[in-house]
Amino acid sequence: MRKQTLEERLEESEKNYRTFFFKPYPWQGMALEKLREKNTTAIISSNKIGKTALVINVLISWVLGYEPWECVEKGEGVERGGVWYRESSLGIKPPVDIILTGEDWKLHIGRVLVPELKKWTPTGWYTTKKNEQGTEYFWTFNNKSTLTIMSYSQDDDLFESFRAQGVLMDEPPPKSKYAAMSRGLLLDNGKTILSLTPIKEAWILDELVLSGRKDVGIVDGLKITDNPDLYGSDRETLKDLSDEQVDEFFNLLLYDNVEKKTPVSDKGARAERYLENLVSDETIIKLKVLKFIKDIDPSDVPPRIFGQFKSLVGRVLKEFDPDVHVIKPFDVPTDWPITAMIDFHLSTPQAISYWGVDKLNTHYCVRETWKNLSSEAIADDVIRKLRGGLRIEKVYIDPLAKGDTAYMRNQLGTNIEDAFTIISNKLVEHGITLSIASKDKVSGIKNIESWLKGPNNQPTCFLFDDCERHIYETKRWIYDDDGKPQKENDHFMENWYRYTLTGAKYSDYEVTPLPARRSCAERAWMGN
Repeated sequence: MRKQTLEERLEESEKNYRTFFFKPYPWQGMALEKLREKNTTAIISSNKIGKTALVINVLISWVLGYEPWECVEKGEGVERGGVWYRESSLGIKPPVDIILTGEDWKLHIGRVLVPELKKWTPTGWYTTKKNEQGTEYFWTFNNKSTLTIMSYSQDDDLFESFRAQGVLMDEPPPKSKYAAMSRGLLLDNGKTILSLTPIKEAWILDELVLSGRKDVGIVDGLKITDNPDLYGSDRETLKDLSDEQVDEFFNLLLYDNVEKKTPVSDKGARAERYLENLVSDETIIKLKVLKFIKDIDPSDVPPRIFGQFKSLVGRVLKEFDPDVHVIKPFDVPTDWPITAMIDFHLSTPQAISYWGVDKLNTHYCVRETWKNLSSEAIADDVIRKLRGGLRIEKVYIDPLAKGDTAYMRNQLGTNIEDAFTIISNKLVEHGITLSIASKDKVSGIKNIESWLKGPNNQPTCFLFDDCERHIYETKRWIYDDDGKPQKENDHFMENWYRYTLTGAKYSDYEVTPLPARRSCAERAWMGN
């Protein structure tokens, strides 16, 4: 028998122990860190980016209690065979019971998940049992950890009847099954991973992705070119072109309008025409991302190429990043000028924002009110904030407040003061001026975008994390089909853009200090 060469032995070792050779992509590395911080992590991405490979390797690490691909210094993690590995993100020592879920037994579980498990799991480290569908659904590992694979086609009752330490959901689960599995993790404070392309199960958007829950981590904004192997392969295919030409091809391939980041809708037709005079037909045929885009419906481009929920295509404030722009509240310094912005309504809750600016002219949304309030109560809300320590000198209100009397007369049949006058009369007693806010929405939105980006990528505006309605609307404010911001989820957004138009600066509010107090001797000498 021929003796194996060193290269052959290494190749066989990598094949039999592939998880030890897993090399996370940059986005996968980011996701791995998020898993350590949160009980539930939702990974929202395009197709063909390596979601399933990440899920399977994380599953293996949870089963083993350590990450086989991540070595650490001696004594810092888990020792196996004289080598120290990083402890798993699950944080529970084996044996553990893990659940893996998929859409159906035959296609998703049978042809994707099980083969991927066998590809990455070390040979000889497990045994399996098959179910009636012929799928290896129950896995027992040498360290007594177990894996149960379940399908969303099974009855909800089956998802209620387990106790586990970790659940990994590949592709979006029905809400009822997610809730049942969450309850099964409760006793051991287990963890959940959802890895999905946002084609269906819209409940995930509001209840997890946009919820702002402290226990939920979100990894999103992942498009198909974030797979460096796939993206690099296509760039290598176009190696005879300049970098600028390749970049132009991908811009045409991915976007109808690259500046506005509008997803492509022509199935790659413009991108292909661009290449026709630059490369051969044989080269064009080899381009994988182009083929993928040509084969999907344009309406599916946002989720399948950009990992976007369709309902969020066209977000107004794309620059907003909760991890950057949402901060923990702190005691607002008493010298910060605070501007109150009122989006006045006749039949919905009143939206009142309190924006402060520091000495560096960085702006902070420090308070919000979202309640059904009368005109008098609106003024009282501002006065209470003033007495609570906020230095409020200026308030701006929606122009509607000066035109609400016709509505009120129609409702009440009497002559009454408009809301502007009522609020102004109460505020002026406390030294606060009330003005009409600007309605230059286009300029205001541009100002917000500039603040969110900031000079040298250092933002100049932040939201306190208890300004929940601001955060809620910022994530949901989108353009309509005519390219205008929708009149929905926009109440605090109106306040925000109008605040940018006030020109508020710290220096505008600085108080001239009183002259230094003279001593008794000085006053006597001066005859005072």
